[in-house]
Amino acid sequence: MIDDIDRRIIRVLEREARITNAALGARVGLSPNATGVRVQRLVDRGVITGFGAHLDMGTLGRPMEAIIDCWLRQPDERDPIADLVADDDRVVEAIHITGNVDFRLRVFVESAEDLNDLLTALRTSAGVSQTDTHLVLQRLSTQAAPS
Repeated sequence: MIDDIDRRIIRVLEREARITNAALGARVGLSPNATGVRVQRLVDRGVITGFGAHLDMGTLGRPMEAIIDCWLRQPDERDPIADLVADDDRVVEAIHITGNVDFRLRVFVESAEDLNDLLTALRTSAGVSQTDTHLVLQRLSTQAAPS
């Protein structure tokens, strides 16, 4: 069972994965040791599956973010698109979804030309028959305010 303290720990870790146990404990009202035990228990139970870094893709030369909906020529043949997204670092997320779309991709590209090159690769080598592309204009924070 996850209690209120575990939920507060999770909220802080979602925003600050590199926070120390001492700082995290101070935020949730526990000693550093008790905090470390709680975090390890959440990891052991599979609630926390990893810790990561958030990247500023613009500083990495890919300032344009887009969402691409993809329809496959053969919906049961997912290997070509799986291979492309595994090998192409412009694709940061690929999800197979329900509805009239087969896959939704989140991508970061250098330019409109780079985006066009990716769309061409999807159609020519990934089994995609149609795409619908949406440029991301603004990203709003969905994280809870600090506890």
